[in-house]
Amino acid sequence: MRALFAVLGAGFALAVLLLISGLRARPKRPRALQVRRESVGISAVRLAGVLAVAAVAGVATRWPVAAILAGIAAYTLPAVIGPDRAHRRDLARVEAIAAWAENLSGTLRSAAGLEQTIAETAAVAPAEIRAELVTLGAAPRAGIRLPAALRGFARDMADPTADLVANVLLQAAEHEARDISGSLDGVGRAARRQASARLRIATGRARTRTSVRIIITVVLGSAVGLVMFARDFLSPYDTALGQLILAVLGAGFAACLLWMVRIGRVPDMPRILTGGDDPALVVQVAPR
Repeated sequence: MRALFAVLGAGFALAVLLLISGLRARPKRPRALQVRRESVGISAVRLAGVLAVAAVAGVATRWPVAAILAGIAAYTLPAVIGPDRAHRRDLARVEAIAAWAENLSGTLRSAAGLEQTIAETAAVAPAEIRAELVTLGAAPRAGIRLPAALRGFARDMADPTADLVANVLLQAAEHEARDISGSLDGVGRAARRQASARLRIATGRARTRTSVRIIITVVLGSAVGLVMFARDFLSPYDTALGQLILAVLGAGFAACLLWMVRIGRVPDMPRILTGGDDPALVVQVAPR
């Protein structure tokens, strides 16, 4: 009988995870330049871990709802209580764009042409944006006009700070704007200020994440302790009504957890080069 509960719980958890994965909205980031893509999906190891946790919870409690909640927790909690890799990646990206803008400004002052400057700075750009810049530098050699390549670069980066740099370069490429170096210096300083602000905000986010970790640890520890040492205390949940109540409590806890995570997020600046999303501007280029 326990094996049956385990199988049913794992099956329910898998169905819920697949439903969430299918309904979750994903931001559209079409590619204007050929760059490396990150694989999206549930890895086999992660899926096996989720199913194992759901099965263990189903065997230990004989509650299908507990198995489902355990599977969802195993899928979502590592991203919630683990290190904030997304914020670190965004911060490193902003700093990389700032460094590139400053490098562009210094190279342009040496009377180098715009296309030559982009190609030269791409070779020594920070690793976070080097692939996109190398492809951008190769676009003119492939016969693609620089304005179209810059719009494709902005489309590919999908980053407000990168839009600022691309906009300055577009003004120079299309309208022969002057004092490009000064504008790029200003963009670099603005990006540095944004990075500093993100770093300060990260301190407040760290406190929020610590509070979330403590709450999750206490709740999960209490639940495991009750299942192991006070099983009779949980007997009301053996009924169908008890399972319904457990589902409501689990949904409420998940909603509160989601709210705590969202209040710790850093809103990004609005983009200014969204016109690059026109499919007519898509250009496929492979760096040489």
